[in-house]
Formats: sequence, C-alpha cells, structure tokens
Amino acid sequence: MGQQEFQAVVLAAGKGTRLPEILEGRPKCLLPIGPYPMIWYPLQLLQRHGFNEVLVIVQESEKSEIQQRMDRLQLKLKLDYYCIPTDSECGTADSLRLVSDKLKADVVVLSCDTVVEANLYHLLSKFRERDASIQLLFVEGGQDQDVTIPGPKSKYKAEKDLIGYDQATSKVLFMASASDFEETVKLPGHLLRENPEMTISSSLLDAHIYIMKKWVVEYLTVSDSLSAVKGELLPHIIKKQMLQPPAIPEGEGVSEFNVNGKTDEIFKFAVHTELDTKIHKASNYNKQKLSHPIRCYAHFADANTFGLRVNNVRSFLSCNLKIFERFPALTGLTERELVSQTSSIKSTQISKCAVGDMTTISEKTSLNTNVVANGCSIQPKTRINNSVLMDGVTVEESVIIDNCIIGEKAVVKSGSVLKNCLVGPHFIVGANTKKENVYLSNADGFMTID
Repeated sequence: MGQQEFQAVVLAAGKGTRLPEILEGRPKCLLPIGPYPMIWYPLQLLQRHGFNEVLVIVQESEKSEIQQRMDRLQLKLKLDYYCIPTDSECGTADSLRLVSDKLKADVVVLSCDTVVEANLYHLLSKFRERDASIQLLFVEGGQDQDVTIPGPKSKYKAEKDLIGYDQATSKVLFMASASDFEETVKLPGHLLRENPEMTISSSLLDAHIYIMKKWVVEYLTVSDSLSAVKGELLPHIIKKQMLQPPAIPEGEGVSEFNVNGKTDEIFKFAVHTELDTKIHKASNYNKQKLSHPIRCYAHFADANTFGLRVNNVRSFLSCNLKIFERFPALTGLTERELVSQTSSIKSTQISKCAVGDMTTISEKTSLNTNVVANGCSIQPKTRINNSVLMDGVTVEESVIIDNCIIGEKAVVKSGSVLKNCLVGPHFIVGANTKKENVYLSNADGFMTID
C-alpha cells in the first residue's frame, strides 16, 4: 500500500542546536536511543508499514557517516539520500521544497527525532476518508517530565503547543507555540463565531508525522517565504482553509478563488476540478460534503500511546530510560533485540539495559536501567544507574555513575563518582573525581578537569 500510494520523506538535516552539550559536531540523527540511532525508529516504522523506499534529507557533510551507520543496520529499505549544503539555513519546509521534483504522489513526512508508537495504516486510512490536505498526529505531552536533567541545576520550562480543533470533525483550527503569548491568548472573533465547538489544548504534542497532499509540496515551490513546516507552513494552511470558497461554475474544469479581487496563489494548487467532484461522489471513503479544497485535520493517539520528540537533553534521557518498557510496542521486536549479540557481557547484575555492538561489560559490575551504546568498555567494580553512555565510552574500575549522560569516546577514570552530570564527547574525567550537577567538557567556556 505505502509504496504505491504514498512516498516517504525523513527529515534528518537538523543541526541539534538544543543538544550542543552531547553533540559537539555529531549528526543529531545518530544519537543513541536504546541500541539504535535515533533515525532508525522512523525508518523502521515505515518499513513495518509497507514502504520500500524512503527519501532521507541530510546535511552534505554528514551523509557519509549517516549512510555508513544505516548500512550496518541492514534495514530492508532503499534509502535515497538528498544532501543540502551544511552552511545553509535550510528549514524543514525549505527541505521539502528542494526535493519537490522527486515527489510524484502524496507524502508521509517524518522527523528523524520522532520516537512514537504509531499505526500508519490507520493514519493513511483517515487521511483518505477525510480527503485531507494535511493530517497531523498528536500524542499526549508531558511524557518527559519525570526525569532529573543532568548538568547544572536550572529552571526548565517545558515547550508547549496550543492546538485549537473542532471536537466533532477533528479539523485543526489554530496552532501556535505557547511561548508566543504572555498571560493571555487572543483569538480572532470570527474564528470563535464560526467554530463554537472549538477546543484549545496545551497538553498535546505534535509528533512531527505529517501526511500531505502532493499539491502542498508543489505550493512550496512558489512560496519561498515559508521556511519551517511546523512554525510557518501549518499555520499558513490552517489560515487559508478559513477563506470562503466560491461555488464551482457548472461545466468549468477549474474555479479561481479570489481574495480582495486577486487570485490567491494557493488555490491554483488546491482548487477542486469537475473531476474531483465526480471522484468524491463515487468514493467509498469520503463521507463528508465536498466544501473546501484545503483541509487540515488532527489524528489523536490513544491516551496511553508513547511518543516523544527527542530535541533536548530532557527528552533524550527520558526516551532512553523508557525504551525498555516501550520497545516492543515501538518496534514490533522483542526485548532481546535491546542487547547486541556482538557484545561481551560478563556481569551477573545487569537489569533493564540496552547494549550496542562490540561493547564489553566486565564481571563484578552492577548496571540498572542504562543505555550503553557501541564500542564501550566497562571495567570491574563499577556501578551505573539511570544513565546513557554513548559510543566508545570507557569506564575504568571502581566508578559510580548515577543519572548521567556520558558523551562519545569520553573516559571516566578509576575511583570517580558522578551524579546528575553531563560529560562531553572525548572528555577525560580524572581519577577519583567527585562531581554532582555539572557539565564537564573540552569546549571553550566550560569546566574541565585535569
């Protein structure tokens, strides 16, 4: 189904500006979530739902590293990489604009940082039934609030979206970031008058899984002012669906939509034709009256559905610590897949841990609820709890690590005790170091330890 009626695009060119402490130049999409890189989850989701090919948008300088990592994972997908210049300020809508000529059907767009339990078959079916222009997936927010953020103590302000929708139809009527407002939210009077059943929620999380009509991407080719999908394209589409469309003249193939005496550009792409009307009447899917060519709908996941966008330290740690209980529902795989068969694990005290490839965990170690990525070495007499160790980390003897994130190829020398700490890539924590709630990094302006 997927490969015939829809094309899939995964956006993986993000620079991870909210994760500088643990990235320091690495591709954001390769951050570990359990034993797999983050980008594996949306790709594996597409594979499970019948897609054979995926267009992956990456930064030019990161393509080789991403491609090599994905080749080792042996997904059954054909991945077509499209590179954007590394030094460009290219937003998500800009990325879709650049690949518009490669898209020949309606599109499923996923972000590389989307880790969510989703039934795409249900989403695609609803998209057809509603004859939507764009359909968004929402899950319950706040699933990343029950962790202690490693690093210096600071007040954490959760990011929230304000989503206005019609309860009866699930049509999206309003979408904005809560940070755009101070104490009050002002809405246009006509919006409330025309939609008396509108509900506004601040507890929903946009999962960044969008299903779009092909014309939406085509429209981006003439609307270069729209740079971001969430912040600009979606509010733009939502606003345009409020315009009153004129009746389609009898016998005419195309109807022009005029606003203040001028043809609105978007309706040259979205306009209904006489053929659209005939198809709509004959379809078993379309149950609603054909009224407006632009329609933006929400699909609400069940309340117990897990979903996170991994775009900050809190969500990164939270997603990793919850991967053990959600892994089968997220991936369709068993919990055995959380531990690589290529790793050597001699510890008899290991519980709820994900272990990547070619990692060595010595005897006389105790590990509980951790993600240990690829090529790590954990030596005897260590205790590690509620932590993430990224690729190539070395932990020497008699070390205690609690609720920490240890960056790529960092070394924690013997006798150290770290609690609620962030350790940057390649950093060496000196022997017998005792630290709590600090960020240790080689980057200029941050604390280092000799």
